[in-house]
Amino acid sequence: MPRKPLLIFLLTLFLTVLQVQWAAPADGHVEETLSVLSPEVLGAYPGVLLLFLQAVFARRAMPVLRQAAICTGLLAVYWLLANYLTFDARVASWSTFSAREIWAHVLPASVTSIAVCGAAYFGLSGFLLRQGGAKK
Repeated sequence: MPRKPLLIFLLTLFLTVLQVQWAAPADGHVEETLSVLSPEVLGAYPGVLLLFLQAVFARRAMPVLRQAAICTGLLAVYWLLANYLTFDARVASWSTFSAREIWAHVLPASVTSIAVCGAAYFGLSGFLLRQGGAKK
């Protein structure tokens, strides 16, 4: 695997794990070995999707900032949905929460973590993409 896609995949994986752990509720967490909702597994899904998108963007010769912005936006939406699913599985499953009440808990807990991790992803992926384009 070439170096640039591997670094972007690892960046996506690391920031997804960081963001999901940061926004995860403190109560209701049960240690599981490897579930579909574990942060490590959650990070692999967008990593593969973003690698595919990067390949499509590279073929279309899209500007680097636009590539980074689109990927960051998609990743932020994914992170918000992952936070919703994590809260639903770890906390709401033990009580009676409506979807509206879950969003009322998830949105405030997610704003800071998504903003910080999204800014880090935008900056680092833009840097990696520019480095890759400069070598050609």
